[in-house]
Amino acid sequence: MDPLGLAQEGVDGGVELYRQFERLEYEALAERKRKALQDQPRGEPMKKPRQDEYLGATMEEINEMMKFGSRRKSRAKLSPQVTRKIGDSTLHYASGDYDKAIPLLEEVVRIAPNLPDAYYILGLIYDAMGNRKKALNFHMIAAHLSPKDPALWRKLIAWSIEEKDTGQVRYCLSKVITSDPKDVGLRFDRALLYCELGEYQKAAESYDQIVALYPGNIVTRKMAAKMYRECSQLEKAISILEDYVKTYSSEADIGILTLLIDFLMENNSHVLALHQIEYAAKSVCQSDEELPLHLKAKAVICHAYLGNIEFVEVFSFLGDILCIFLS
Repeated sequence: MDPLGLAQEGVDGGVELYRQFERLEYEALAERKRKALQDQPRGEPMKKPRQDEYLGATMEEINEMMKFGSRRKSRAKLSPQVTRKIGDSTLHYASGDYDKAIPLLEEVVRIAPNLPDAYYILGLIYDAMGNRKKALNFHMIAAHLSPKDPALWRKLIAWSIEEKDTGQVRYCLSKVITSDPKDVGLRFDRALLYCELGEYQKAAESYDQIVALYPGNIVTRKMAAKMYRECSQLEKAISILEDYVKTYSSEADIGILTLLIDFLMENNSHVLALHQIEYAAKSVCQSDEELPLHLKAKAVICHAYLGNIEFVEVFSFLGDILCIFLS
């Protein structure tokens, strides 16, 4: 695959470059799985892939498929010729002589296709010339050749947002999270993007990943539970909330308890819902008198479903609410 031709992808209305990379990564991952199956001894269970293996193939595999040069060349010290051309093209770029800089950088790409510097400077030049699409493509190639540097991916995210290209935003977010896994803000951004796109399963899994990193984050717990509910995985949603209430009992508030009670009632687990209402009364509200009216109403509804009519009569003042609910 010609790197300079690759940078032209999508500029004239063809398939966008990030989709080309997605295809290459999918093919590389499929090949890796096929090889793993061949190498797996018979009767031995298949090793479960790590989470990060689902995010794409390694950079070495992609480079290999794109024929960006051999690993021997990529590790070799830059030749004086390449160093001189990079230096000259940088000076031309700084002085605005783009027509002089571009041929030099294209020559560098042909000589050393694994060198990200040439693609990066070409991206700067085309952006200065007003060709944002081509600039984005060159920077995307440079970012793939510098997988441990998240700065370029962040720039690509900003540009993709400006272009309102949600697919590309999602792709770049996944890449920058891989390069900078400790940045939880990026994980929130990706989860929120999935929510906006209506991809609730991916949103739920993204929030669940954040829960694994920060199990005490109550906002993330709620969002993960809500997204799993949207995917009709009510048991999973309940489990996430119950785990928080058990593990962080002193920090549980009415909000997360109400959400858990709602989900339990929706799941026809009225006995468990009553237990959580009783827990709220004793641990959060300190007494039945301080229990919010909406939780008292939920208690009546649970008792009604369980056939405890004598208990319902105690709360006759909520009878109208119950009648409306059951009608």
